[in-house]
Amino acid sequence: MLRRALKILISLLIAIFFLWLAFREVDLPELWQQITTIKLGWIIPFTIAMLASHFLRAERWRLLLTDLDRIPPRSTLFAGVMVGYIFNNVFPRLGEVSRPVYVGRQLNISSGNLLGTIVLERIIDMACLIVFLLIISFYVVSDQQVMNQIFGTEGWTVNIYLVFPTLILLLILGTWAGFRILRYLEKQNKIQNPFFSKFVEFATLFWKGLISVKDVKNWPLFLLYTGAIWIGYIIMAYLPFWMLDLHQLYNLGIMEAMVITIISAVGVAVPTPGGIGSYHLFIQQSLWVLFSVPLVTALTYATIAHGVTVILVFITGAAVLWFDKYYTLKSKFVR
Repeated sequence: MLRRALKILISLLIAIFFLWLAFREVDLPELWQQITTIKLGWIIPFTIAMLASHFLRAERWRLLLTDLDRIPPRSTLFAGVMVGYIFNNVFPRLGEVSRPVYVGRQLNISSGNLLGTIVLERIIDMACLIVFLLIISFYVVSDQQVMNQIFGTEGWTVNIYLVFPTLILLLILGTWAGFRILRYLEKQNKIQNPFFSKFVEFATLFWKGLISVKDVKNWPLFLLYTGAIWIGYIIMAYLPFWMLDLHQLYNLGIMEAMVITIISAVGVAVPTPGGIGSYHLFIQQSLWVLFSVPLVTALTYATIAHGVTVILVFITGAAVLWFDKYYTLKSKFVR
């Protein structure tokens, strides 16, 4: 309990620090005045784009669940995705755990396999993010110094950049080696402790979920879902331009929204509740540095986009959970 409380405290301190960096040079009355002028009608298509993206994430997740005896209901997987986003808005990174735990408990199945598929999803998303970062770095922004200014990576050497893929590779190899050792001990009947035996069972299911991508039967559909998820995110970055008339004032379009989407994904990855602070600072700096949007207007965009997203996640998430509990779970599974 103390360890979790310490993590939450650290994440809050990080969020406060990023918020201070974002708000320190902004006139707050002007910020509020701009917030009050947003066009609320654009929240409707924004909501549709958000729900569609999250539903497609649940559908892609469904394609990875090949080891289950029966296919979970779509609404339960969708509710699991929304539970994950709700928890991430309160406790950073807890959403990745709460999603498989919710689905596992609702359907009375082990969450080990489900958790493995979540880790796999994050690896796939990270690969997509790296590809998009390379695209915008070389073909959209083209000025590496500008990208370094946005992310605060001035002075980074090649060795520093190599640390991240090296750590990921070591993590994958370590997970694989640990799994092989546990499986060997199990086959040799050298595991007598009931708790350790349960751990081996969980680790086995986790590994199967992690490598479930090799069992995907419909790759075109899987890739289509992946592309559509990112398109939905780009639309979510594009529509707030229209809420604030930024498409006219600063000529911001789809390509600019793609840049904002990728940068926001990096900001949300910072361990703060719901990306608070880090999202605001990264988006503010990217709009200002790349597209000459004034700091206060850029922060207005970030505040509106983030605030609307968080509110909608809680509202629609609660509705999806209610539907899943009172309707779909009556049948438990669909074949």
